[in-house]
Parts: sequence; structure tokens; C-alpha cells
Amino acid sequence: MSTGIKRRLRWLPNAITIARLAALPVLLWWCLVADGPSWPLGIFFSVLAITDLLDGRLAALLDARTPLGRVLDPLADRLLMAVGLIGLLVMARFAWPGPVIILVRDLASIGGFVWLARRGVLMQIDFAGKVSSGFNMGCVAVGLAISATWVDTVFWCAVGLSVLTFMNYVGIAVGRVRAQRAGEVTSTTT
Repeated sequence: MSTGIKRRLRWLPNAITIARLAALPVLLWWCLVADGPSWPLGIFFSVLAITDLLDGRLAALLDARTPLGRVLDPLADRLLMAVGLIGLLVMARFAWPGPVIILVRDLASIGGFVWLARRGVLMQIDFAGKVSSGFNMGCVAVGLAISATWVDTVFWCAVGLSVLTFMNYVGIAVGRVRAQRAGEVTSTTT
């Protein structure tokens, strides 16, 4: 792709992210008025989830990573998951602990990443986190689309994976904080 085309399209990834954010009230309303799972609702959630992949790939392809995108994209992802999980709760699609565990994990992760960043410890989403997030989004989409026992089982696997990836992040964070403290002690004693 030519540099001129890339330059003219750099706005596109952030526009897709903003469109995803703008669609969240529609998703929430639909979940609130739905009589239960439906294919159109699951497909709508899936389309919103796929835009997450699309905007990230475009940002890389167009060399269009921006500070705004670095904030909005993960925010849009977490809000999409939150709205989908709230929809599942409102529909009583799954027992409440499952969606709540994922919601709490997401809130704790966001809070932890921000808290650590303010202390100079930067965390990034690793491969396991991306797999977990994608798996969770897929499970929410299917849960919003259909009601079947196998979906319930797979959803609980997603809950377990969420807990495992959270524990992984906690381990990484503890290691980085210890390394940072050790560096501070070393630098003050030399």
C-alpha cells in the first residue's frame, strides 16, 4: 500500500473504534428488551467484536497507532464485554457468578494496569490474554445467540480461562514490582 493512501486512511482505525463505542447503547437496549437469546443479537455482538480485530489490523497496516487509539480500543473492548455480560445476566442466560467473575476480573485488570502504570510498571496484554479475551467474546456471542447445554459448558471454560489469565497477570505484575523495587534499592545503595 502506498504511503499516500496510508496517510489518507489513518483516521479509519479510530473511527471504527468510535463506531463500536457508539453501537454499545444499541446492544445494551437490545439485551434489555430481548425475550432471550436470538441469532440476530448474537450476530450483532459478533460484528462488534470483529471490529476489534479489524481496527487493530488496520492500525498496524496503516501505521496509524495513536495515543487515542491506545486508550479507546481496550476501553471499547472491555465495555463491549461488559455490555454483553450484562445482557447475559439480564436474560438469566447463565448463572450469575460466571458473568460476574469475568466482569470483576476485567475491572480488576483495568484498575491494576492503571495503578501499576502510575508507578512506572507497564503491563501489556500477552498472548494468553488475547486468547482468553477472544474466547470470552466468542462465548458471549454464542450465549446471546442460542441456549444450549454445550454453550453453558464452554462458557464456564471461558470463566476458568479468565481466572487463569488474571492469575498470570498478577504473577507478572508482582515480578515487575519486585524487580523495580530491587532496582531502586540497588540504585540508592550504589
